[in-house]
Amino acid sequence: MFKKYQLKNGMTVILVESHKSPVVSVQMWVKTGSADEKKGEEGLSHFIEHLVFKGSDKYGVGEIAQTVEGAGGELNAYTSFDQTVFYVTISKAFTEVALDVISQMMGSPRFDSDEIDNEREVVLEEIKRSFDSPGRVSSQNLFSTLYKDHPYSIPILGYEKNIRNVTQTEILDYYHRRYVPENMTLVVAGNFDPGEIKGQIKNYFENFKSYKLKKIVRKKDKKQDKPRLKIKNTEFKDNLLYISWPIPKIDHKDILPLDIFSLVMGYGESSRLTKTIKNTKHLVNYVSCSTFTPLDPGFMSISASLQLDKLEDYLDSLLEELEKVLKETVDPEEIKKAIINLEADEYYSLETVDGLARKVGTYHHLFSDYKYFQKLLKEAKNITPLDILKTVRKYMKPEMLNFSMTTPGEEKEIKKTLRSWSKKYEKMFLNSKPKSYTQFSQKAQKVKIKIAEKPKQAKATPQKIVLNNGVSVISLPSFETPVVNMRCVFMGGLRAEKDTNHGSTELLARTWSNGTKNISEAELFLKTDNLASSLFSFGGRNTIGLNMSTLSFFADEMRELFFDVLLNPRFSDGIIEREKILMIEHLKKREDNPAQLTILDFMKTLYGKHPYAQDLYSTEANLKKVNSEVIREHLQNMSFSKNLSFVVVGFHDTDRWVKSIEKFTKDLPVGNKLNSKFDFVLPESGRKNFFLSKKEQSHIVVGYPGLTFTSKERYALEVMQSVLSGQGGRLFIELRDKASLAYSVAPIKMEGIDAGHFGAYIGCSPEKGKTAIRMMKEQFDRLMNETIPEVELERSKKYLIGGHDIGLQKNSAVASSMLFDDVYGLDFMEPFKYAEYIQSITADEVKELARKIFSGPEIVSCVGSV
Repeated sequence: MFKKYQLKNGMTVILVESHKSPVVSVQMWVKTGSADEKKGEEGLSHFIEHLVFKGSDKYGVGEIAQTVEGAGGELNAYTSFDQTVFYVTISKAFTEVALDVISQMMGSPRFDSDEIDNEREVVLEEIKRSFDSPGRVSSQNLFSTLYKDHPYSIPILGYEKNIRNVTQTEILDYYHRRYVPENMTLVVAGNFDPGEIKGQIKNYFENFKSYKLKKIVRKKDKKQDKPRLKIKNTEFKDNLLYISWPIPKIDHKDILPLDIFSLVMGYGESSRLTKTIKNTKHLVNYVSCSTFTPLDPGFMSISASLQLDKLEDYLDSLLEELEKVLKETVDPEEIKKAIINLEADEYYSLETVDGLARKVGTYHHLFSDYKYFQKLLKEAKNITPLDILKTVRKYMKPEMLNFSMTTPGEEKEIKKTLRSWSKKYEKMFLNSKPKSYTQFSQKAQKVKIKIAEKPKQAKATPQKIVLNNGVSVISLPSFETPVVNMRCVFMGGLRAEKDTNHGSTELLARTWSNGTKNISEAELFLKTDNLASSLFSFGGRNTIGLNMSTLSFFADEMRELFFDVLLNPRFSDGIIEREKILMIEHLKKREDNPAQLTILDFMKTLYGKHPYAQDLYSTEANLKKVNSEVIREHLQNMSFSKNLSFVVVGFHDTDRWVKSIEKFTKDLPVGNKLNSKFDFVLPESGRKNFFLSKKEQSHIVVGYPGLTFTSKERYALEVMQSVLSGQGGRLFIELRDKASLAYSVAPIKMEGIDAGHFGAYIGCSPEKGKTAIRMMKEQFDRLMNETIPEVELERSKKYLIGGHDIGLQKNSAVASSMLFDDVYGLDFMEPFKYAEYIQSITADEVKELARKIFSGPEIVSCVGSV
């Protein structure tokens, strides 16, 4: 059920009913973003996004988050150029809590002067964090190249000077002229009673104070008439290059052909650029093509991460690929693949109420039509190769070229290379114009995804079957959406590596699903993308496995592919060498991710000689020793039927899928389950490791030995983590809300087979580092020495239970939870008993566990300075 109406005050309401799960998403879409700010206000939209969480007429500081999390819900927000969105996801039993909180945040924020000062420090930390991010810096360089006068050129986070100096009066003025009912859309999606909710919405939202909406006239850019080039020299190890062209705004008739073109060129492993430039020629770490289509004119961009010594080869290959499409356009089969994926995405989005609400909100925001998708899909099915050819030649003109790059390399030489390519592109563009267009008018074959009816005899009953050869199969049919997820794992992973093959688990995970003895990598990727499905391998410290998600319409074909990958992997030498190079590149760029370096150092220090101390990426020297023979042997050493477990969740018939699994696995060696144990020796004393970094922020972990998967205390640990977690948790309130130390602070936890860890992470300015360490330890001391108050304990439990239920909306999440509980020796039904276990935990149990953990050896790791 879809229902759109307006309240008397002008606010738009859209109701989307879905009874798949007992969850509701309440989202407020405010049609104001950073592009609506005046000079001197840059960053104010994002600042207000933070401030409305800081209290209202009804709620004090921290109480909004505590109220939502105390009802088992999750809340957050984000700011973009064109809109700001606030959302709560919660059990349907607490829908009114979500409505109440959103109405308070939107209609009655307090904007207390002291809290404004506290939160401005947090936003300044977020701005500093953005300067340490290669992606953020590169993105800003891209937008400032494409836009000159238009406000899209300005960072959404704004400028430090503005945030430091903005006053309470200026904040209120901006809020009153933009946060008005006629500029807001409330989207409610999920399991609710339509008659009841309309009355609740009227009660909470119709009495908003009405201020006059201040119309905004955004500056426009002049039409580009010559290529632009902007190189930003950085200390990051990565080289990120964007080649872009301006395109119209989202409602222009040419956007759909451009979107389909970008899907053909850069979406999925079978896309033209990925298939040729990355997978075949090995010239980039990644390459993609995408469109940015906001309310105002956007752009189409080809982005790549690459080694600098491959820049010229990359550009030459890109020129070849662009010449093909500018001269011969795309194939109808490629258009068909793009349309199938567009249509399938609609079904995948039904798995979560958040995804459903976001889709509806987006279409309403962009097109004033929340049902626009059906119109879009109908138009897409009429797009021809000729439409795409004419459209891309219209916008990909040489004079409209934009180059933006972030690099540690020599700026002068790079500019010379890019300018030279620009001239080649101009010549190619002029010479590639087809003499005739008539041969390009063929339409793609239309395919309608048909969703089967629920099998008459099928029951949505979870069960575990152990086959005669020892293979374990867990099945849970579910028919609310046409999505099915199957995955399997072998026990082993990093723990099964030998001293001579470190890094082989990660390399195996990156190459296992890249072709079989019967089908090449390119053919496999193309088939998977044509079926709008995913099939990939994964590996970790304890397991290695395969994962497949598909629609029931494509399930039979995808199941055949899954077993071909499982049993007949190719392990091509060329693919292995390509992935080794990418892993080595990742190791070289680790300095660009200091938070990751901090975690790795912490684990190395804590786990010592245990396998968990090993980096999954190993070292460059070790990786060079790993080849196809080593990979095959590593997989073979885990490939026993008694070591193999499956799970199937979603739209399927248990008997049929079990028979298929039995058929394909009957010839596997029986063997035994890998139950090897490793000694974990506690560090004799605490350790403090500090590594200097020139980044804007320091990254700190304070941690201790934790628990194993099967520990009886693991649910008490969940509750202890929850006390510290979330916007209503102690770390957020004490270190972020009150002390304004950081934008990012959170507990960290890992359970393993032999050992685990628990602690906290923070990213903050270097001068705040010592205070951050002290305050994290103060929160640990409180857990050891004070009994958690009953109200806080209940909030923490409900937050855990609600988050658990929200997380299990997707079939893939249910499958993962059931499978890993089973392989680690737990009851595969534990995910459905979670609330019962959590509710049984007492405050004394948490206190006793805190004393056990925090009295252990303390490991402090810091990358930065304190």
